[in-house]
Amino acid sequence: MSRGFISALFGLAMTCFAWYSSWAWPAWPSILAFDTFDHGGFAELSHAGQSVVTVLLIALNVVVWALIARAVWWLGKRLSDSRRVSP
Repeated sequence: MSRGFISALFGLAMTCFAWYSSWAWPAWPSILAFDTFDHGGFAELSHAGQSVVTVLLIALNVVVWALIARAVWWLGKRLSDSRRVSP
């Protein structure tokens, strides 16, 4: 499996964790986006509009967590490679 695919799976796992856990911190990307851009208009949307916004927020959460996982993976690899350099 590629690193990108594993990062995407991590993003999906964190989003499912945010959805089904009692904690709010795994959903911080979506909460931040919703609080920033919603000014009371979400309740006025049709059911289809609310569904589209919800799917976009889920996708945003998955992408942000996948990028975080990818960055941590890259940083870990870079640090481990720098320690392996022989004098």
